[in-house]
Amino acid sequence: MKLSTLSWQNLGDKDEHLITYLLYKEGKDVGLIAKIRRLNVEEVNRHLIRAKWEILSAGKEEKTLLERMIELDKSERKDILTAMPNNEKKELAREIYKKYFEIKHSEDKMLIIWLIGELRLKELLKLIHGDMDHPHGNVRRLACSAIGKIGDESSLDYLHKALADTKPQVRQYAAKALGNLGSKKTIQRIQNLLYNPDERDYVRRAFEEAIVKIEKKYTTG
Repeated sequence: MKLSTLSWQNLGDKDEHLITYLLYKEGKDVGLIAKIRRLNVEEVNRHLIRAKWEILSAGKEEKTLLERMIELDKSERKDILTAMPNNEKKELAREIYKKYFEIKHSEDKMLIIWLIGELRLKELLKLIHGDMDHPHGNVRRLACSAIGKIGDESSLDYLHKALADTKPQVRQYAAKALGNLGSKKTIQRIQNLLYNPDERDYVRRAFEEAIVKIEKKYTTG
């Protein structure tokens, strides 16, 4: 079953979380739903996550888990990943590993890289490393973001190279990732780039913030 097929007509008598979900699909925000249903906000969010997961799971025989995840919008994907048990996450990771190199469209590749970052599995890092030279800037940007989320020092050289990427947002996201992963070598590299008069202000701020975070790590460590 897709999320879009649920309606008031096919609800069971005790589907409290699905009632909450239908109110959400009508455009009501979580605060208003909480008032209507006389629930607290935390309970409403639990209802929404449960409903999204159950509806997604109902389509197992029709499509793979990865295909079903791709159909969702970003907010729904985040909720589903929050509710997803570890065995399902491993299944999703296996599908990504098998299908990754078949994905040619940039938009699809960005979505898969985002999923890899959210899964935070080091085993999938080498897939991302291969796309740090992708021709599409947003693919490279999301690759930097995913690497930062996974947080493994095997990616340092890739991020160091991305500090000099032709796209400013890639440089920005590389710096953000290096704020958590960077070494003393990283500080030297960023300092060499920091005073480039042609650099964008937001990239320069990301450089400065990365240096502060790295220096703090070594000071407190």
